[in-house]
Amino acid sequence: VTIIKDGLESQIPLEEVKPGQRILIRNEEHICADAVLLKGNASIDYSFVTGESEPVSKKAGDMLYAGGKQIGSTLLLEVVKSVSQSYITQLWNNPAFDVKTDKNISFVHKLSKYFTIIVLLISAMAAYYWLIVDPSKALNAFTAPLIVACPCALLLSATFCNGNVIRILAKNGLYLKNSGVTEAIVKTDAIVFDKTGTLTIQGDNEFNFYGELLIEQDRVLIKSAVAHSSHPYSKMIKRYFLNDRMVEVESFIEYPGKGIECIAGSSNIKVGSAAFVNNTDDNSSGVYVSINNKVLGYFLAVQQYRRGLNDLITSLSKTHELYVVSGDSEKEKKALSAMFPDSSKLYFNQSPYDKLTFIEKLQTQGKKVMMIGDGLNDAGALVKSNAGVAISNEINNFNPACDAILKGSQLINLNRMIDFSRAGHMIILGSFVLSFIYNVTGLWFAISGSLQPVIAAILMPVSTLTIILFTTGFSSLAGRSLKTDINHIFS
Repeated sequence: VTIIKDGLESQIPLEEVKPGQRILIRNEEHICADAVLLKGNASIDYSFVTGESEPVSKKAGDMLYAGGKQIGSTLLLEVVKSVSQSYITQLWNNPAFDVKTDKNISFVHKLSKYFTIIVLLISAMAAYYWLIVDPSKALNAFTAPLIVACPCALLLSATFCNGNVIRILAKNGLYLKNSGVTEAIVKTDAIVFDKTGTLTIQGDNEFNFYGELLIEQDRVLIKSAVAHSSHPYSKMIKRYFLNDRMVEVESFIEYPGKGIECIAGSSNIKVGSAAFVNNTDDNSSGVYVSINNKVLGYFLAVQQYRRGLNDLITSLSKTHELYVVSGDSEKEKKALSAMFPDSSKLYFNQSPYDKLTFIEKLQTQGKKVMMIGDGLNDAGALVKSNAGVAISNEINNFNPACDAILKGSQLINLNRMIDFSRAGHMIILGSFVLSFIYNVTGLWFAISGSLQPVIAAILMPVSTLTIILFTTGFSSLAGRSLKTDINHIFS
């Protein structure tokens, strides 16, 4: 970290930053601790923390929080909190991250741990009974139940079914942390979505232009101007003119938080806020463009929502309560209200801590919550939820702590994956019923003293094989519902 002391710059390790120190944050550098802006034009990208992709302008005296990235000229800040006490660090200190045990414990293990005790008691009581009635049957009555009883069938019914379910889900882009996650998913009755990067396609937001019809020369000049800026909006505008050529630019100046100005040929180009381009107090949204002081129009960001989102929401709303909890502003509320059946369940301007407490609030109401998010700002909510699913467009990249990772392109299949998990759960219950019937029948003959241990030893693996074939066969059959061609769905 670069600090200023007695007018001189020096570098110190991040851990040595203390309140009261003055630090420099240059273009593209992250703010390392909560601090007050003393000098400079701040244009802060908080997408790393909040998911909000639009840079936020700040003036002298404003508080800047750790995790934001400066886009523009160098800033002078005064640290008000140490790195360990910063706003974002408070999230990690929440008890939700202090997980002592796995929150997804299969019901199979809860039931199976009593199996051996019950069988031993049955064997002992059978032996005691026949010692009194007919001692010649006592040994068979004691050993046969221990052999014919099949705890393997109980355990393997879940093991093989969940193993096959995990394998099939992974082939379709959902990677589970453990087998207990399938049960957690099945039990959920509320789903909370993040917006940016989850419902929308991260990095694929586009600009639409509103104004005069741009001739080729205008397009060339605008693209040439924005090509010299690293601002996210400049990059988006350059992508808008992807197939246009460029010319040499002179006298390029970037005004942080305002816009850019340059000379290309004999033309003066301005790109930026309405106030900067028009020289007025207009605070209209959009990125305005002028050439030789003539305003041609403005660019407006249009977020790209994932294909098939409307159908997904319609399907999930039949079985779950749906919420959107976003760190973004309310500018997309109208678009989301058209998709979600209840607009009162859309929440914006939510911090990472707000998201975590929202999950806790739903859980206190008895809800089993699935949280679906895509990054650091969702980490607390993902950990706290009953089933946390991290969306990732690149599964080999960083993902926050979660129960499952879902490929972004497969979000539209979430409802079918939930249905498949539910089918797997029912298959396990069905195999439990078969196993129970087998064990009760086998134990009945075993305690009668008429079942020879050799016959019991033959029947035991037969039951295990039956359970394995039943669970893997039916789970594979249920998995065929996930193999439907996506293009067929959209057609």
